[in-house]
Amino acid sequence: MQQRVLAMLVVLTMLLTSTVGCLGLIPAREAIESFREPAEDDLTYLKIDVSHTYTSLEIQPYTNKSVFIVDDSVTEISIYFKASFFISDFQIENNTRYVRATLTDSEGEIQWSVDVSSDSAPVEEKLEPDPVFTKGDWVLDVEARGIGEETLGLIHDNFNIQLTVTQRCVQYPMEKDCSAE
Repeated sequence: MQQRVLAMLVVLTMLLTSTVGCLGLIPAREAIESFREPAEDDLTYLKIDVSHTYTSLEIQPYTNKSVFIVDDSVTEISIYFKASFFISDFQIENNTRYVRATLTDSEGEIQWSVDVSSDSAPVEEKLEPDPVFTKGDWVLDVEARGIGEETLGLIHDNFNIQLTVTQRCVQYPMEKDCSAE
């Protein structure tokens, strides 16, 4: 019986001496963490810019598909759109110049769209969650056709779409990147 107790004491002593270092790290880490400044709420912005200026006197097509992820941290999506067509009333039969853009959520619902074939003054729209955005991959799909020339730079169709996704995040001191909540 004494041998068993002695063996258990030896094993217990070995365990305690081998883990004292690890157990000592916990209070040391907590002490260091208490000196650290608290984390702050912040915002990050993902910007998607789709713009094009035509440089050929022949009707040229343009397509672009941009995909971005929407999750719980997204608080707002803002869209800026502007289009300019040289002599916008001049349309060649069956060769219409236009800009068509749609923003589709992950469930296939169109959240924003534009279809213009004449000058469009700058327009800015904001999408806000109602009560939340649909989570998943959203797609900004742009299809356009236009003309232009680069010799004199007098004739050119162009458009500009800027999409900004605002996300809530937590900024920890001494770290460069924000992290989603």
